[in-house]
Amino acid sequence: MIPLGDEYKPLKKPYVNYALIVINTVVFFYFFLQGFYVFRKAVYLLGLVPYYIIQGKRLWTIFTSMFMHGSVDHLLGNMLYLYIFGDNVEDALGHAKYLLFYIISGIGATIMHIVTLPPYLHYWLIPAVGASGAISGVLGAYMLLFPRVRIKVLLFTIYGIIFIRVPAYYFIGIWFLYQFYAATYALLGIRSGIAFWAHIGGFITGLLLVKLFGWEKKKYIRAYPVRPGVYRIPVE
Repeated sequence: MIPLGDEYKPLKKPYVNYALIVINTVVFFYFFLQGFYVFRKAVYLLGLVPYYIIQGKRLWTIFTSMFMHGSVDHLLGNMLYLYIFGDNVEDALGHAKYLLFYIISGIGATIMHIVTLPPYLHYWLIPAVGASGAISGVLGAYMLLFPRVRIKVLLFTIYGIIFIRVPAYYFIGIWFLYQFYAATYALLGIRSGIAFWAHIGGFITGLLLVKLFGWEKKKYIRAYPVRPGVYRIPVE
């Protein structure tokens, strides 16, 4: 399932979310367009290498790794999710709180990634990059704050490509179950190159932050379009 958008638009411009998308994109292409050698060096320099972190070295990479990506599709996938789900979460939390929330979710993802690594040195030397841990926190917050908002989804089936609309809790719930399913294989030493436990860590961090601070959706009700000229009031 590929999300294409949601049916609940924010009242305020999500400036922080836009800025995060721009920064991630600019950072990636700044290094990527300089060639493979420069790009690879940047990944190792700015990416999070667990071996160094547990030694108390290069701690700044906990932050910089959130703005690095390993490939074009890696970047595009993450930015798509951030664009769709981040604006409403920023609308609910406010600009400053959203930025802090995003960073803390990324840190939570990093911690989970490190504590679930297998006890083999070569895994601890692989740099981890990507905004997906922080974005997973955004998904967790979205599921709690906007559970019944419908997500427009592109679905591939044996009958071809179809477009459906499903509640956010359903789409994000399936996403989380897949992450957990894939993460269990990672614990067995079957590595995919994707830090699934980081996704889970970020997601759980996002859920906990929303509950801990008692953040709630703004007290407004807005209609969203079902089809041209027809609107429905969301029930939260």
